[in-house]
Amino acid sequence: MPDFIMAHDLGTTGDKATLFDSFGHVIATAFAPYPTNYPEPLHVEQDPESWWNAVCGTTRRLMDMHPAAQTSLAAVSFSAMMNGCLLLDGNAAILRPAMIHADTRSIAQCERIASEFGMERAYEVTGNRIAPYFTLGKLAWLAECEPDVVAHARYCVQAKDFIAGRLTGVWGYTDHSDASLIGCYDLTKLEYCEELIDAAGFSKSLLPAPLKSSTVVGTVTFEAARQTGLPAGTRVVIGAGDGACATAGAGAVNVGDAYHYLGGTSWVAALTQGYRPDPTQRVSSFCSVEPEQCVLYGTVQSAGTSVDWITSILFDLDTSGFKDLEEIASIAKPGSDGLIYLPYLAGERSPIWDARAKGVLFGLTAAHGRAEIARCVLEGVSYALSSNLKVLTEMGEAGGTLRGLGGGMRSKLWRSILASVYNRPIALMERLLEATSCGAAMAAAVGVGICGDYEAAAKLFTPAGETVEPDPAAVEVYSVAQERFAALYPALASQFTG
Repeated sequence: MPDFIMAHDLGTTGDKATLFDSFGHVIATAFAPYPTNYPEPLHVEQDPESWWNAVCGTTRRLMDMHPAAQTSLAAVSFSAMMNGCLLLDGNAAILRPAMIHADTRSIAQCERIASEFGMERAYEVTGNRIAPYFTLGKLAWLAECEPDVVAHARYCVQAKDFIAGRLTGVWGYTDHSDASLIGCYDLTKLEYCEELIDAAGFSKSLLPAPLKSSTVVGTVTFEAARQTGLPAGTRVVIGAGDGACATAGAGAVNVGDAYHYLGGTSWVAALTQGYRPDPTQRVSSFCSVEPEQCVLYGTVQSAGTSVDWITSILFDLDTSGFKDLEEIASIAKPGSDGLIYLPYLAGERSPIWDARAKGVLFGLTAAHGRAEIARCVLEGVSYALSSNLKVLTEMGEAGGTLRGLGGGMRSKLWRSILASVYNRPIALMERLLEATSCGAAMAAAVGVGICGDYEAAAKLFTPAGETVEPDPAAVEVYSVAQERFAALYPALASQFTG
């Protein structure tokens, strides 16, 4: 049996590569950052070559650290940010910078598509609203505003599919999870909806064919081996989007399992058998690593991003200074003395679906200090996540203990706040930072036969950690504060423009 699996997690800020052995142990990790560019308001882009350079760098570091992997690497697999849009020509050359998930320039195009196709109908088909966070709107914007680029395009790919193509020379494929968040994927039929694509104004031929996440899409070419240090001929498994990989990496592989991911963008989710639409369209769905299962989820766009913002702007600390921010925030009492934060720094997804929404600090007085401001940001993100969890529970999902993962869960203060806001236990995963990588490794383990299915893979790759219990006194305070939070956005919504 081969000894190693390499998983790449291409996140918003960089690539994290993790080397696992075939028993699910983490052997080593390496990280390489890449920049994000903001050329205009609402425009959020990255250079795909920086993704490739990061992958080459992290791969070489892992291979240098563990030369045994040169002769016993079973597969390479991927997790990556979803909802992006990268156009390539017929030779797989990059035609323009990639638009990533946070790019919301396509508000007008999404409004037009919704008017023509129907928002309710689109949600019934795709499990998602027509919104600028998804690839559909980005492609519609490109078709309207950069038609010459679109005319030369042959492939629209997501980040992981770009790297898989660079490694194998095989193009035009994705997995069902990424396909399901393009914004035009029929979750019942497991195929693209041509009528919705036509309404958006681009050709279906741009869209990649979806495969199971465990599919071996190809093998590492000699040229890719030269650049990355991987052995030529190594099997490349397509993997899944970060949402699907996080689901698997949380050990949520059976229907009814629920979890909470706390990162730059955060979500609460439950695994369902097939597509379960929300009658009021507040939350969304995408395919899991097993396409017959769906992940019902609600997303807060600027969760960890809000913490990074308050850390750098207000307290003049870099993001590594979160420990200092946590110490400051811990001085304040639960409820932050009435101060409320709306975490809408880049609009908001569920449950309000308002790309024009803005961040708000509400209730400031001269009595508030740094501690209350710092704590209210942690609490405001928690209230926003709780509003999504309430929708899932109303639908009969996500009951009981939630699994917890993501970098934000390292904070004892924040996870305590979350447990008290939710008024339920949070069972932390042991590998808070490797969950998405674990999901990618699980796809590889299933794909190359190390594990027979995802349930068997979960036993190896998803060990459990401690459980965080809610604080009864804080629960009472947060129950009242959440009501104020819920009332604040409707009162201010008409003031958000541009």
